Amino acid sequence: MKNLDGIIEKIDKHINEKDKIREQALRSSRDIIIGCRKAIQFLHRDLIEDAESYIKQASDKLTDLYDLTRDYPDLFHAGFVENAAQELVEAHCLYNIMLGEELPDPDTIQTTYSSYLLGLCDVVGELRRGALDFILEGEALKANEYLNHMDKIYDAIMSLDYPSGLIPIKRKQDVVRGLIEKTRGELAVASCERRIEDRTHEFRGLLDKINEKKKVKEKKKDTMDIDIDKVW
Repeated sequence: MKNLDGIIEKIDKHINEKDKIREQALRSSRDIIIGCRKAIQFLHRDLIEDAESYIKQASDKLTDLYDLTRDYPDLFHAGFVENAAQELVEAHCLYNIMLGEELPDPDTIQTTYSSYLLGLCDVVGELRRGALDFILEGEALKANEYLNHMDKIYDAIMSLDYPSGLIPIKRKQDVVRGLIEKTRGELAVASCERRIEDRTHEFRGLLDKINEKKKVKEKKKDTMDIDIDKVW
């Protein structure tokens, strides 16, 4: 057992190096997530250039994160790395949708396919937020457009049926379905309220016209009912 100390020393060195990389990867993943969330906030405020800048920074950091963890498969496929990639996918997809462009390809933005799918599911929540903003602003057509995007994503992800051990998408499929149902219901209610409001305005307009005609008739009647004795 003369080589035991050498073996332990070698293992210790390897684990220490891995631990340093893990700490660095954790910091990097947090920076990516924060940057992507800021980008999404800017997108909802129509600050497109600011959002684009944060997305670009996050994309570069994700590339570095992948390079950093590539030699350590358990770190490369760790939850925190996947979460960072999902956030980038979510921000990038929302950016393209809001600009009327095609969705980014996972190979182009260099994310794993699993993180792309899971991030795509998360886009639905941000599209719902956008649709609700349009509903509040009275822009039903825009809200419907966002709902259509949500439906398309849902139809696409529901075509996939894999065990959760391979890719945990089933829960997100359920969440997406619930978000679409809520958004469709709220859009229907808003549409009904808008029609009622329009009909109310029309009814008030008719009442105003009727009252005007009534006033004219009363005025004519007052003119015709002049006291003859007073005239003489």
